[in-house]
Amino acid sequence: MIFTGLPKELISLLVGLALFGAIVSNLMSTLEEPEHREASAITLLATASGMSFLGLGSAFWGIVIGSIAYVVFDKDLLKLKSKQEND
Repeated sequence: MIFTGLPKELISLLVGLALFGAIVSNLMSTLEEPEHREASAITLLATASGMSFLGLGSAFWGIVIGSIAYVVFDKDLLKLKSKQEND
């Protein structure tokens, strides 16, 4: 009853403030590991961008772009691949 009289912008602000702690906590834990930091940040940015391509939303493209970034930036995966090529 109280919230029905408030403007939509104020309700959005209150929801954002309520979720701020959870967002910061999850962001910090995601970016904590240095070997996956770049892929995590790229995934977050692609997902938060709100882009839509071929009828697919940003959540899908965030996973796709993040997975590609993980493969590109993963040094252990590149070492394993070069080791397999040398054998």
